[in-house]
Amino acid sequence: MRTPVFLALLSLTAALQPSAPDPVEAPLRDLTWGQLNFLHTTDTHGWLAGHLQEPSYAADWGDYVSFTTRMREKADAQGSDLLVIDTGDRVEGNGLYDSSEPKGVYISDILRQQHIDLICSGNHELYQENTSLAEFFHTVPNFRGDYLASNIDIIHPTTKDRVPLAPRYKKFTTKNQGIRIVAFGFLFDFTKNYNNTIVQPVEDTIQEDWFQEAIRDKDVDLFLVIGHVPVHSPEYDAVFKKIRAIRWDTPIQFFGGHQHIRDFARYDSKAYGLASGRFLETVGFMSIDGLSTERQRIQPALTSPKFHRMYIDNNLFSFYHHTGLNNETFPTQHGQNVSQLIKESRSSLDLDQVYGCAPRDLWMSRVKYPGDESIYTWLEKQVLPQSLKDDSRRGKPTLAVVNTGAIRFDIFKGPFTRDTTYIVSPFTSGFRYLKDVPYDKAELVVEVLNKQPQIFSARNLPALERPVSWTLAPPEQSAYAEDMVAHMRHSDVQIQFSADQAPLSSSQSKPPLVPGYTTTDDGGADGDDTVHSPISFYRVPNCIQALISPDSSAIPDTVDLVYIDFIESYVALAAKYAGLDVDVSRQSEVYMPSTSLTSLILDWIKANWACDEE
Repeated sequence: MRTPVFLALLSLTAALQPSAPDPVEAPLRDLTWGQLNFLHTTDTHGWLAGHLQEPSYAADWGDYVSFTTRMREKADAQGSDLLVIDTGDRVEGNGLYDSSEPKGVYISDILRQQHIDLICSGNHELYQENTSLAEFFHTVPNFRGDYLASNIDIIHPTTKDRVPLAPRYKKFTTKNQGIRIVAFGFLFDFTKNYNNTIVQPVEDTIQEDWFQEAIRDKDVDLFLVIGHVPVHSPEYDAVFKKIRAIRWDTPIQFFGGHQHIRDFARYDSKAYGLASGRFLETVGFMSIDGLSTERQRIQPALTSPKFHRMYIDNNLFSFYHHTGLNNETFPTQHGQNVSQLIKESRSSLDLDQVYGCAPRDLWMSRVKYPGDESIYTWLEKQVLPQSLKDDSRRGKPTLAVVNTGAIRFDIFKGPFTRDTTYIVSPFTSGFRYLKDVPYDKAELVVEVLNKQPQIFSARNLPALERPVSWTLAPPEQSAYAEDMVAHMRHSDVQIQFSADQAPLSSSQSKPPLVPGYTTTDDGGADGDDTVHSPISFYRVPNCIQALISPDSSAIPDTVDLVYIDFIESYVALAAKYAGLDVDVSRQSEVYMPSTSLTSLILDWIKANWACDEE
C-alpha cells in the first residue's frame, strides 16, 4: 500500500474561469505507471468549465488539455505509452451545452481541442435527432479514425441509407512500446434513441462476422473495449465471454460509463474494466504492465499482467502532483487558450446571470429523503404545489409525479444562475396527464413505479413491453438496483479506508480532510488519488409525488394524474398493474403547454428566492 503524501500548498494559477474556486490542500496518493497507460473521462455532460462551486473538481477542459499533454511527455520520457479515452454522454447537463441555440454550438469546438485517442457515443448523443446529427457531422469527423461505433447505425439524412455512425473497430500499434491493440466502441442496449439511429443489442453485434474476425486476429497484444456501458453489466460480460472463448489468455481492458460512478471491475486475472465517474469530477487513470511488446515479441509476456487504477480528482493540485510540475511549468499555451475559449463562450451565453439566491444547500442523495435539505422534498412541498397549474383544469385536484432522475445535480446555497438552471435540470421534457383518475388508483401507480424494476422484470412482461435499460432514479443509483450489497461493493459510498492503509506521517501538519469520494470497488479502497472524508449516501425513490388540491383537508375522489412525458411508457405499464383501464398513449393530453420541469423550477426561483442586497 502506498503512503499518501501531502501536496504542498502552491501559489496556483487557477483555471481561467473567473468564478472557479482554488483547490484545497489535501493528501494524495501516487500513480503507478506501466508500459501502457490511459487517461479516461466519461459522462462529462457539458461540464467543460469545471465545477465552479466545488474546489475539488474546479479544473476546466483547458487544464485537462495541459494535463494530458504533460502526461504524454512523461510517458515519452520513460518510454511508455499513454492513450486518452472518452466514453460518451458529452451533451446535456450544463449551460455551456444546453443554453446555446442550437444546443452545443460552443461545446463541439472546445471538446475537439483535446487529443483523444479513442472516443464513442453515449445514450444522450442519441435521444434527439439534432444531437445524433451533430455527432455524425461534427464529432465523428473531428475525431476521424478514433471515433468507434461497434453497434450504432444512423439513417443518413441525405441518402436515407442506414450507415454506421463511425467505424466498428480499429487496430493500431502504440508509438513507444509497439503494443498491438484491437479496439471496439459499444453502447449499452439502449432503446430510447430517436428513430434516425439504430442501436443493435450488444449480444447480437458480437455474433457478426466482422467482430468474430477481429477477435481471431492472432497478432494482438491487447483487446481494448471502450463503451458507454457499465463495467458491471450483462453487455460487457457478454463481450468478455465472447473474446475469452476465442482468445483465452490475451489481456483485455474495458472502459465504461453511464452510471455516473467510479467503478472498477475484475473479469479475470487478465481482464479489467474502469468507469471514471461523471461531470468532469474525475479523470480515470489506468496502467498495465506485462504486455507483449515489439521489443519482447519473441518472448512470452508475463504470465499475469499487472493492472492498476486511480481516480484523479479534477483539480490543479492533483494535476501538478501527478506531473511533477507547478503553476509555472504545468500550463501549456494550448491549454490556456482552451480555458480562454471556455471563458469567452460562457460570457457569450451569459451563464453567470443571477436569477435568485438559494437560502440553503439542497441535496439529491447526501441527506435523507424526505427532509428539509432534500431537493426532492423541496420540489414536492413547494415548487410543484405552487407552480404546477393548468388553467384549463383550474380547480381540479392533481397528483403530480416526477421521477427523481429528472434532477441531475445539487443546489448550493448562494446565487442560482443561468448555468445552474441547466445543471440542476437540463431536460426539455414537458408534462402530460390523465384526467379524472380515481385517487386510490393514481396512488397505486406511484407505488408501482417505486417498486420498479422488481415489478417490471423482464420475466413478467412480453418482449415488446419490457422496460428500457434505465431506471427512473438518477443514473448513479442504478448501480445499486439489485441490492445494497452490490451498492456497497461497487460504488462511491461512505466507507472509511481499510485499517491496513498506511497512515499519514505524524510529523506533517494535517489539514482537515475535504468531503469527497471514498470509493470501494473490485480493486479495494485505495483507488481515489485524494484522501477524502466520506460523504453519506441515501437512497431516494424512483418517483416523488405531490397532491395538489383546492381542499387540502379532504382526500379527493378523482385527480388529474400529471407526469413528466419522458416516463410515459413506465406510467402506462404501472397503470396496468394499478387496474386502470386506460390507453395512456391515446388518452393522455399535454398539461401546461410549453412548460418543462426546468422552466417550472426557474420561474419558482425567480418568484421566491430573492438575493439580499448588501
